[in-house]
Amino acid sequence: MSRTIVRILAVIPGLPMLVIGLSLILQPAVALEAIHMPLLEGLALSTQLGDLTSFFLCSAVFIFMGAYHGSPRWLYAGAALIFVAALARIYAWQVHGAGLPPEPIAVEIISTIWLSVCAVILSKQD
Repeated sequence: MSRTIVRILAVIPGLPMLVIGLSLILQPAVALEAIHMPLLEGLALSTQLGDLTSFFLCSAVFIFMGAYHGSPRWLYAGAALIFVAALARIYAWQVHGAGLPPEPIAVEIISTIWLSVCAVILSKQD
């Protein structure tokens, strides 16, 4: 598979991350509804928007940097952020009685695998 195709494929998981991150800035209520979260108030809202915006935008930036530069390490960084989110969801369910959302966990695991495979292919082409 050509390096260019792998780099283009690597961008795919970053697109929804970018959209959600920008939506958290521009239309937080809509973005939070899309990820099944209520809009909090006061200091909790500050933490909610700050942390979530950081997570989504940094994940997207890491993925885009990895794709643009053909750099596996940036793809792994984006994959790690996404994978830890999946692990934290499972942990929250097991330990704290949170709901178990199978669709977001599946997307996070598939995105992690997707990015890791792209990173492995790019590293073998170096």
